[in-house]
Amino acid sequence: MTRFKRRALEMLRVPERPDPPPAAGPTLDVFRASRRYLSLRRVEWCLAQGGALLSILFWLGVSSGVDLPFSLPFVQLDEFTDWLDSIDIRTPVARMNGTDIMFLLESVAISGYVLQLVGTGLLLTLNWEMRWYMVSDESLRIREGLVRVREQTMTVANIQNLRVRQGPLQRLFGLSELEVHTAGGGGSASEDGKDGARNLHVGQFRGLDDAWALRDRLRDALARHRASGLGDPDEDSAAPPRHPEAADDQGLREAADALLAEARLLRSSLGADHG
Repeated sequence: MTRFKRRALEMLRVPERPDPPPAAGPTLDVFRASRRYLSLRRVEWCLAQGGALLSILFWLGVSSGVDLPFSLPFVQLDEFTDWLDSIDIRTPVARMNGTDIMFLLESVAISGYVLQLVGTGLLLTLNWEMRWYMVSDESLRIREGLVRVREQTMTVANIQNLRVRQGPLQRLFGLSELEVHTAGGGGSASEDGKDGARNLHVGQFRGLDDAWALRDRLRDALARHRASGLGDPDEDSAAPPRHPEAADDQGLREAADALLAEARLLRSSLGADHG
């Protein structure tokens, strides 16, 4: 574990690896998302950062008075520049006019962009490393997130639907994802609850090399559960119910039979004495 990773986990109070799901057994497999998923996230990160950088450069050009090849509706740059020049703020340190204020805002924007660029770049790999998948024939566990950790535990016997997804960008990187729907999770994974939380009945295995293989494994495990009747609340419905009253009647009948046998034995012994 690198020093940065150790300090980040200590500061965020996140364990490096989650505990196995209950009743995992010897069939437990522990794995992460594919490394190609990390490459995909880096590409998405670069695109997002490039868009943010273009926006900053655009507004820096506007504030510097650069002539644009097009006009901006609802924005009067001349009036805005004149308004800035009319500002005169006296501070205990120095006198600040509109130009100084604009320079200060530009410096803050650039510094903030550089800081978030470094921070999000470092956390990108760490976030991938903290994504864990644990699958067994009995249960499964998904943990994702770094600042906001989300951990799901599901029972294989409660799985109702398995769905493989693969978008164009995922297909380009040779990736796919598996959605696992359990009882009570009829909605899609994008549907949120009343409190804004994501659907806890839908688990997502993101960034898999072969989501179809994992789907087939869970299907086989689910078929074995259903064949053995595990997790079925009606598995004993074919057996006749036993009532407490029936057990009491049986005990009384046995006691009466024993008392009758003793009475017959006593009667036969009294008849022999009189003879």
